[in-house]
Amino acid sequence: MIMKWLITILLCYSLSMSFEVAQAADAPAWGHGPYRMLFEVDSAKPSAWSMTLGAVAHIVHKVGIPPARLEVLAWGPGLQMLLKNAPDAMEITILQMRGVRFVACQTSMRRLHITARQLAPGVSVVAGGMAELMKRHNEGWAEVKM
Repeated sequence: MIMKWLITILLCYSLSMSFEVAQAADAPAWGHGPYRMLFEVDSAKPSAWSMTLGAVAHIVHKVGIPPARLEVLAWGPGLQMLLKNAPDAMEITILQMRGVRFVACQTSMRRLHITARQLAPGVSVVAGGMAELMKRHNEGWAEVKM
């Protein structure tokens, strides 16, 4: 009787372990989300934007939108890359179509004499980049300074 009981317990244990392994194989390595990440870019260097857009595209491809919500905040010299004629304007448009939000700091726009009309289509304007950063931080977003 005890032997049957031990065999039953071991069988149940091994089945539960194989079920957990099967579940782990189905679950993505990063979990199930939701995820919120803000990329902050204050550089007009092509390498900074290439790295930012590459990281964003990778997340869109691997994680998807949803469960990920991604935002790229540009301020200071970084605003140059959100202009209509910027070298990466097409890639930004494609990422926007996939659900990524691009935002420009209005305070920096004023200082650099950039108008909303000069921005690429779909780019949102926020009153202040640091205020947007603080808002997203308080909402629990992860932040990456590029």
